[in-house]
Amino acid sequence: MQSLYFCRGLRTIFRCLILLLSGVPLWATAQVNLNDSCVSADIIQINLGIGLPAADLADRFGPHALVGGGYLYKTKTNWLFGVTGNFIYGSKVKEDSILQNISNEDGFIIGTDGLQYDPLLWESGYDVMFQAGKITNILGINPNSGLTFIAGAGFLQHNIWIYADEAVMPQLNKAYRKGYDRLSNGFMLEQYIGYYMFSNTFFVNFHAGIEVQEAFTQNRRPVNYDTGLPDTAKRLDMLINLKLGWNLPIFDQPKIVYYY
Repeated sequence: MQSLYFCRGLRTIFRCLILLLSGVPLWATAQVNLNDSCVSADIIQINLGIGLPAADLADRFGPHALVGGGYLYKTKTNWLFGVTGNFIYGSKVKEDSILQNISNEDGFIIGTDGLQYDPLLWESGYDVMFQAGKITNILGINPNSGLTFIAGAGFLQHNIWIYADEAVMPQLNKAYRKGYDRLSNGFMLEQYIGYYMFSNTFFVNFHAGIEVQEAFTQNRRPVNYDTGLPDTAKRLDMLINLKLGWNLPIFDQPKIVYYY
């Protein structure tokens, strides 16, 4: 009997996951008609994107990718409020001379085993944003879709991620890597223009657009080991991102009215 209940429970969870991943609202699926009127909803987002750095960030990194998600609340008047976050990563590090003081003339690090090693350098970072915006009726195919404008404020952090085998390169152990990674963070602003789409077919709930981010950052390490000096310069780090995401809406259960 316990096995039967367990199997039924797994089946229920599996069905809910399918509904969630397909964008089907978990409540009021039959009562909500998005073609008739604006409705309020809780929106879970899954975001993917690619982007280019600008300003000071372009001197350090090349193109990047991002993946993240968030939560937005959509009002009946198509206002959006919520929070989102993204992990940022990229394989192009332009500031690649940070290990020159522990490298040989060919740019390699000599390990404890006498062999030459070339540590892997990557861009790594994340952002967290509080957002507010509006879905307009411009190009809208129903009252809940259209050209969308969003502004946000939050936090950006980025650094140079260094992969090295500590067993043969003790000069790049966890503690020493902090002196080379250029960890920087600070307050960030965001502007987004794109299109939000909500459909009764439920498989077509997406958003796509362009966002521009401006972060006012500073190096947070006491000293850079390659220069032997602290870095107190104020930075303007900008990101220009093309984003595509899925909206997973959860609509409110309409009130039931009884007539006598």
